[in-house]
Amino acid sequence: MADSMLTGSICLTDIPKELIKEVKCKDGQLRKYLNVAIITKKNPTTFTNNGQPRTYTHFISCAPRKEERKDGVNYILGDLETRTFAPATASPTPEQINDAPRHSRTTTYHSKNQPRPRRHNVGVG
Repeated sequence: MADSMLTGSICLTDIPKELIKEVKCKDGQLRKYLNVAIITKKNPTTFTNNGQPRTYTHFISCAPRKEERKDGVNYILGDLETRTFAPATASPTPEQINDAPRHSRTTTYHSKNQPRPRRHNVGVG
């Protein structure tokens, strides 16, 4: 099964300033927040960007509740596309390592800086 994520960009200059809330956090710092919603498009749109077709399946909005919206204000911040990628392969568990087949011979590799061990001919003579 492939994993997916939404990617895209938002236009920071188009954010209605009155929707940015300044909040005093527990640590005493004032921070600015913007509530957003990610919404599935009814009809995905495809654009070509640098010769690469991109299909945008969602959009991100900072729209306040309907009763708080103003006419003529754009609350859509940007389009998002769904990107699919293969999941990372998991490392083997200790049980899988223990159950793996074993070789009967072992090979020792030596670095170039160390001399190879001499072989002794036993029983020759």
